[in-house]
Order: sequence, then structure tokens, then C-alpha cells
Amino acid sequence: MFIYGWEWRGDPLQCTCVTLFFFFLSWLLIKIIFWKPPKLIVRESGQGHSWFGRDFIDKPTYCNNCKELFVTGHSCDSCGVYSCSEEQCVDQADKEIACKSLFLSQKKEMKHHWIRGNLPLCRECVTCGEFCGREPKLMDIRCVWCQTVCHDDCSKPITSCDLGKYQKWILPPTSVTLKSLWVKGVRKQVVKDITTPPYPWQPMLVLANRKSGDNLGQSVLQMFRHLLNPAQVVDICEVPPEAALDICKLSPKTQYLVLVCGGDGTVGWVLGAIDKMKLQTRPLVCVLPLGTGNDFARSLGWGSGYADEDIEDILWDISRARTVEHDRWSVSIRNYGYFGIKRPMKVPIIHLQTLIMNCYFSIGCDAAVVLNFHRNREENPSLFKNRILNKAWYLGYGTKDVFESVCHKLNERIAVELDGKAIELPELEGIVLLNIASWSSGCDLWAGSGLEEVSGKQSPSDGLIEVCGLYSSLHVGRLQVGLADPCRLGQAKTVRIVVKSGFVPAQCDGEPWDQSPCIISVSAHSPALIMKREEDAGIS
Repeated sequence: MFIYGWEWRGDPLQCTCVTLFFFFLSWLLIKIIFWKPPKLIVRESGQGHSWFGRDFIDKPTYCNNCKELFVTGHSCDSCGVYSCSEEQCVDQADKEIACKSLFLSQKKEMKHHWIRGNLPLCRECVTCGEFCGREPKLMDIRCVWCQTVCHDDCSKPITSCDLGKYQKWILPPTSVTLKSLWVKGVRKQVVKDITTPPYPWQPMLVLANRKSGDNLGQSVLQMFRHLLNPAQVVDICEVPPEAALDICKLSPKTQYLVLVCGGDGTVGWVLGAIDKMKLQTRPLVCVLPLGTGNDFARSLGWGSGYADEDIEDILWDISRARTVEHDRWSVSIRNYGYFGIKRPMKVPIIHLQTLIMNCYFSIGCDAAVVLNFHRNREENPSLFKNRILNKAWYLGYGTKDVFESVCHKLNERIAVELDGKAIELPELEGIVLLNIASWSSGCDLWAGSGLEEVSGKQSPSDGLIEVCGLYSSLHVGRLQVGLADPCRLGQAKTVRIVVKSGFVPAQCDGEPWDQSPCIISVSAHSPALIMKREEDAGIS
């Protein structure tokens, strides 16, 4: 036997062992090269607290290590422990104060995990009923799981923690099994298995985009990590939605509640990921609006945008919300091009692209405004970080288009068919296909004075899409302030739009582009299960 040019003269048994050893090394090398870790990485092994720097804290806060008052320091995203800016205090807190445990053996009893001081205002002691944290110092305790508070000197017996009023949404640490793996030279912990607890359970999976709107996503992530298991709260700027949703496959018969914290684009991203995952049990989807327009959230009653509301009020509204089937639409775009300009016979090339529409699709003047906004935001992102400022930019680009009219006489460049029947278009600069009763930051483009009996009522669950026209960007502005009536073109189950010539601005759920000559076909896609807020709930 020859191994790398070296002759082996041992007995057959030794030869076989050496051969098997080299086969094993080859197999191990292939596994290392092509191995992919489980998708949802929870934290690094041995990591203490998840510290987040706080430049200014607007309420009296005390360091959990040195017990001194401070205004600049750190807080733990998971358990709410505070530390001043001294490195010694941060290191000491990591060593002496335990963080929220993501995993507990099922044999162990789920007990309270107490953290001292910095309690929420006006919280009563579970033992004596008196208010806690009344003196200006680090005092009294709070359980990081059930949020129960108690005085330091109250004689409270040690009892098991029932996870409090949000029990049905929390992934209890006794139901989680973690696994440690080496990823790029660092030992990480991943969720290996989930067991169903012995009570009614609908775990919440929070997917937040920290970059949406006014960058409120970071504070939303912190608040939900305090209330829930941090493994349930995912920043989709770091972990893609598909990786986060992979946790649903560990308990396939459980219906998860997916709370999407972001704008319309984030909602569409998550709904698309749910389609790709092909989960055995479809999750319910709820929206916490963090974007600029938030039309999807507006149409479902969740308001125009989150602005530091109490997170417990939001969870109360979610607990009372009802489930609806929400239509979604497949937008197929067949782009046409040509081989070689100099050829006498131009042979068309067809490029097929398919998008999923949840809110609206449009071509023309309103898409031109969105495209200008998008291009300038990519060039100067620092100028587009504030929700109110973003709306001012939209107003500016809309005013610019009033004078430029880049989509003048769009009706001569396109043709529209509803359910296979061609319709005659008036002189227009834009066409909008609506799936919801909110467009362009809250404008109800289908509703208006009169004609509802003729045009039909709008519903996101009726299998029909509404088609409207826009006369100009000035018409758009007048619609938004209620000084003009909409141009209703009809309702249909399928829509076909032919762009005959030139480039036309287009957008789907706020994602814009320049569209070349093409055929656009819109038809029904699989619906989603969406949570709709009750009208008398608290978010405005």
C-alpha cells in the first residue's frame, strides 16, 4: 500500500486502520468546509450581560455595583441591570450579578430572578401592597421574568415564578435547550430544541428593524427583551427573518405570534420570509409601526407610528386584537429587450420578475416621488433619519414633480385591463393598485364623496384589488388634505398593465425603480393571517 508516495509494509489490520483514519480526516475536512451552523445564534458562550451604552439617562438611576447615582453609563438589554461608566463596575457586574438565563433544566423549578433597584414608577409590593422604590437610593427588588416587585425588608417566601401576566407569550427557559458550537473561532450558543410547556401557550417572536423610521427600533428591542425571553427578540438588521423564523420549526404544531416592528418594507420582508419557510402551522402576524408612512399598520388600526408608548399598553391591545385573512398579490413583470441594435429583425428577450404586493403597486407620478426620495436617501442617509423630516422631503419632491410632470400623458404610454377587459383611461399621470384602505401616509384613495354604491366597498379580504388613477402630483396633494375626489377605475381579480414605450417610475410597497417597456400581470397570492386592532383599543 502506498500513502503519499510512501510504501506501507505493515500487516493488513494496520493498513486498514490507517486507511480508515485518512477517510475520517477527509470526511471531517469536508464537514468543516461545507458545514453551516444552526441559523439563530442566541449569544456567545460565557457572555455576561448584553451591555448597551447610554449617553444620557432621563430618570434617577443607580449603578447596581457601586450603588452611586449616574447619568451616563450602561444598561443590560436582557435583564435591566445598570452600571456606571467605570470599567471596574461593568466587569464586577458581569461576575457577580447573573443575567437572565435563557436555559434552565426542566428538572429545576422556575424561581424568581431578582434584580435590585431602578424599579418602574408606582409599582406595588407583592407582599404588603405599598409602593416600592420611594427613597433616592438603590433599593427593593424586581423579578426579570414576571416583573413582580417587592420591598427589601418584606418577608416574602421563596415561591416559583409563573412568568406573570405575559406567560402565554414568553418562551420559558425551562422549555429551551441550547447547544454550544464553534462559529468562526468563537463559541456560540444556539437554540437546539423547544418543548411545549403544560399551559396554553402562543409564544411571541419579535422581529424588529432598528433602522426603521426614527431609529426607535433599538429601544423597542430593549423593552421586549426585558419582558420576554431574549431568544424571542431578534434584530433583523443582524439576523435575517428566515433565520429567526427557523425557531418555529422546533415546535411545528405551535402557532407563533410574530410581532413585526418596522415600516411597510419590513412587514413585506417578514411575510416573504414566512412564505419561504413553509412552516407547518402558519404564524399570526402583528405590526408595531416604526416606519415613515406605515400604511399597512394604519389600515389594521395600529396607528401612524410608534412614539414611546408604554409597551404594556401595546401588549394589552395585541391581546384583544382579532385575526383576519389578508389578501396578498403576485405582481409578474415581463420586461422586453432586444438582441443587437443593428440587426434588421429585432428578436425580443423576455425577463420575468415576480414581486409580492401587500399594500399597493403604482406606476407614474407618485412612484416618481418615492424614487427621488429613495435615491437621495441612499446618497445622504444622514438627512433622512427623522420621521417628520422624511415627510417634509416627500412634500418637497412632490412639489418638484408638479412643475416637472415627468409622467405627463401617461395614459398614452400604457394600457390597462381589468379581468381581461380593456378600460379607457382619462388623461392621467399615475395608476395605483390598492390592497388596503391607506395610501401615501394615511390617504384613503378609494373612499370619497359618493359613488361607493357604484364602485363597491373596499376590503383587504375580498379577493378584489382596487384600481385608481392620479391626474397629477397636485392631485395627489389635494387628495391627502381632502380637497379632491379619487379617480376610481374599477375593482378586479386580475389586472394587466402594458407599458408600451419609455421608462416609467414604478413602486411596490414603497420599493421604487425605473420600469422599461413590459407587461405587468397582477393576480392573487396566498393570504396571510394578520392581527387587526379593535377600534376602541388605546393606540392612536
